[in-house]
Order: sequence, then structure tokens, then C-alpha cells
Amino acid sequence: MSGNVWMFSDEIDDEDLEFMSHAYVTYNMACEYYRLGIKPVVRMAHEAGAVYKIGKKVLIRRSIFEAYLRTQRKI
Repeated sequence: MSGNVWMFSDEIDDEDLEFMSHAYVTYNMACEYYRLGIKPVVRMAHEAGAVYKIGKKVLIRRSIFEAYLRTQRKI
């Protein structure tokens, strides 16, 4: 496994592996995976600068979005 994923291999299920295989995700995929509503995902993706538009299709760069989420995490 690439990166630090191997450190959490006991906590990863098939849904996580399938999601990690995508470099770009749609709003709906992000909503389902992160268990957030569409408005927070859209707002945070734009704040992170992770939004890419290809014609009418809008994609989120997962690496940028997750880095943003890690910096915004409140403990």
C-alpha cells in the first residue's frame, strides 16, 4: 500500500479501499464517504481550492480536500 495507509490497515474496509483508488471524486461521492451534506462539501472544497470543472462535470481533488480537512479538524 502506498503512503501511510498501511498503518491503519486494521481499520480499513472495502469502502475505504475503493474510495482511495480515486484521485478525483464527485460531490455525491464525497458526501457519502465523509457523511456530510452537499452544502458543507461544496463550501469546503471551494475553500480548499480542490474544485476542478471539466465542462459541466465538477470534481474534487481528494488529496487537496483531505489535507484541508486535516488542517480544519477540531479536537
